[in-house]
Amino acid sequence: MGSLRIKHSGQVFTPDYLVADILDFCGYVESPRILGKHIIDNSCGEGAFLCEIVGRYCRAFRAGNDDIALLKDDLQTYIHGIEIDAGTYERCIENLNLVALKFGVTDVDWDIIEGNALKIKIYDGTMDFVVGNPPYVRVHNLETDYTDVKQFTFANGGMTDLFLVFFELGLRMLSAGGRLCYITPSSWLNSLAGENMRREIVLRKYLTGVVDMGHFQPFKATTYTLISRFEKVEDNDRIDYNVYDERVGKIRHIDTLSYDEIQINRKFYLSGKKELELLKRIRLSASDSYVRVKNGFATLFDDVFIGELPFMEYTIPVLKASTGKWSRAFFPYDEKGSPLAYELLSESESVCRYLEDHAEKLLKGRKRSETPDWFLYGRTQALKDVCILKYAVNTCIKGVESIKLTEVPPGCGLYSGLYILPDKGVTFDMLDRIIRNEEFIRYVSLLKNYKSGGYYTFNSKDLELYINYKIQLEYGKGRDNLSTGQLGLFESAY
Repeated sequence: MGSLRIKHSGQVFTPDYLVADILDFCGYVESPRILGKHIIDNSCGEGAFLCEIVGRYCRAFRAGNDDIALLKDDLQTYIHGIEIDAGTYERCIENLNLVALKFGVTDVDWDIIEGNALKIKIYDGTMDFVVGNPPYVRVHNLETDYTDVKQFTFANGGMTDLFLVFFELGLRMLSAGGRLCYITPSSWLNSLAGENMRREIVLRKYLTGVVDMGHFQPFKATTYTLISRFEKVEDNDRIDYNVYDERVGKIRHIDTLSYDEIQINRKFYLSGKKELELLKRIRLSASDSYVRVKNGFATLFDDVFIGELPFMEYTIPVLKASTGKWSRAFFPYDEKGSPLAYELLSESESVCRYLEDHAEKLLKGRKRSETPDWFLYGRTQALKDVCILKYAVNTCIKGVESIKLTEVPPGCGLYSGLYILPDKGVTFDMLDRIIRNEEFIRYVSLLKNYKSGGYYTFNSKDLELYINYKIQLEYGKGRDNLSTGQLGLFESAY
């Protein structure tokens, strides 16, 4: 499947082993209990889920009944699907026919609709099970307009991920007591786009279980994934937290959590109870501000502003925080971070020639007369802090050895990472003990911002909250009492 198809249709097909795990997690297991129960995959693709569903239904039926005509009627009555792509729809029907044939059933009039699931309402309130792998496409990348999307509360006005809309669609299809189980990106747990969905989840309390896939990526074309289970029941306050153990290919239960335990500042976090308690203390504690953490330069054209420049005027040493390597940056600003006039810069023949050579790229098709700041960085962050001491840190880490904490002296800048502005008494050694530490790795892992290769990422707020909490915990409230005392952060949680 080409990346363009993935981008515009959102189709990402699910491996068989994962389909089986999701159906098990949803409770659609091979037993008489699934007979006479309605189930739908509302973005069924070529039928990965539906084929497994048909196989399970047929085996459960044949275990106690040999009436092929009745089995055929059941398949036509209780198994449903929707697929928007005509070619994919045809392949789905072909695949379902092959499965049914194994059980002696032919000429099934499948209730699979070729159409846009967002416009179909005949299944609302009728399904015992809703399962699947909904489209992962960004709404603004859809091949058609997204007018239909805007009607959904989870869409946040339309600019969102389509899979969020399918959660709302699936919940709408459920009957009382019904279950929904999707595999989707995990971003809805804490993204801005998922805010409406989380608000509804807290209100209705339909979420009853999750399987955190962690760094395991079952799909090459997508992000890090989560299996979510919802049940249309009342008075639920139990969420089964599970992880996927890729070593044995099994779902492993970790803890049972309450809604209060997983919420921090209207975002959801997943882990065991004790680690969530600690995470909540770090992110909600009213610690003194010992440090501030900010983002480094964002020139938007690093290849123009940073590297081997043909002049030294108006340049400063610059650190690439992600690699720890130094180079030089053209810095068209004064010591306070205010822009220098182009007329002043152009007094240097080499600087003027360089800027003119790159003017077309920096202007990006705009007119120079309408873009007086065309020769400046794309964003203003970090400009005012060049002339003060700071400490750079990379934001993509795996273990302690991957953390790069570097002193950036006054007069130097940094990009591709964060920097720490320390208050009086906060030293490099102190920060080094706090950050280059297994406890920090564990903290970042709780945030669950996964990257490929077993790495995690974090942002400026994540780091600032942690450092301030840790200094407060280790050194107490008095700034004059900063010492070298140490207290294991995670040990304090138990």
